[in-house]
Amino acid sequence: MAQQSLVEIAYTKIHEKLIHAHYLPGEILSENILAKEFNMSRTPIRGAISRLESEGFLTSMKNRGIIVKEISLKEALEISQVILFLTEFTVEEVVTRGFSFNLEELKCYLDQQLQAEENDEYYNYIQNHILFTRCMISTVNNKIMLDFMDSLKDKFVRMAMVNWRLTPQQKHYSANQINQFIYSALCEQDYARVKQICRDSFISTRERIFMSGLSL
Repeated sequence: MAQQSLVEIAYTKIHEKLIHAHYLPGEILSENILAKEFNMSRTPIRGAISRLESEGFLTSMKNRGIIVKEISLKEALEISQVILFLTEFTVEEVVTRGFSFNLEELKCYLDQQLQAEENDEYYNYIQNHILFTRCMISTVNNKIMLDFMDSLKDKFVRMAMVNWRLTPQQKHYSANQINQFIYSALCEQDYARVKQICRDSFISTRERIFMSGLSL
């Protein structure tokens, strides 16, 4: 198998562990342990680590090893704020330019969110919550906005998964009720209410972030 392919395989496996929060912030990894875990040499592991460092997931510390980067309050707030801005802009464009939301697709993602909660499948819940929001934003047919949204996806999922694993005592799946309210308002074409729901959700998220450090 080509070395580049091995690097890609190593990257995919480590990335998946990071996104699912199997490797938690502050955890120390090593090339030797990762090579043993994935049954490959250190060379592709080293290439994968280099890529993940450039993406902001890991950092190498001399004499300490490879450290899973912490998620800063600033980054969590900024990602939540950007998503709010994109959503509000989308609603404003719908009002001024007469676009129509794809209610059927939104309902599909919402139903899958609700089903994920019933099955206690938090990762699937987060994925469908993001797809619900992305579907809303896609209404205005702005590729740059969608690409930017997609660039935030992995970090958003990781933040949510880390919080879920570290705070089992807290109530999760809050986006289900929020997206139900949003969907209902969209069906009624009450776009002012949609914007208010999104802004209230952001304010609530911001307060929880300040209180717990990561709560999403």
